[in-house]
Amino acid sequence: MKRFVFAFLIVLTVFLYGCEDKPSDSLVLKQLEGLNLIGEVKNYKRLNGYRDGNYYVVEFQYDLYIDKDKVKNLEKRTKKDFFTNMQVGLLLVGIVMRCGNKNPCTMRERLKFVKGENGWSVVEE
Repeated sequence: MKRFVFAFLIVLTVFLYGCEDKPSDSLVLKQLEGLNLIGEVKNYKRLNGYRDGNYYVVEFQYDLYIDKDKVKNLEKRTKKDFFTNMQVGLLLVGIVMRCGNKNPCTMRERLKFVKGENGWSVVEE
């Protein structure tokens, strides 16, 4: 009987340890999928993660390889829609300001998550 209780406690500990209460790296990478319109994200690395009140903050870095052909094609696709064109323009200006002529550009960012009934979601700031 003691062996059964001991084995049960070990299994329970391993199970609870595996269920950490933090957003996964795949969830962070999903937030970066939009960058595939202008290039490719490589070498993702989680730097830190911590609780901030009701939120969980993930700090990470990645290399952004900008593909000039993708940028040109993106400009062609968005010329018809003024607001989309403005959003793309602001995105590109922000990247140019951070990266300059470096390709790849190493980006350091942080995302703030909140846990709800359906799991983790990004908090817009």
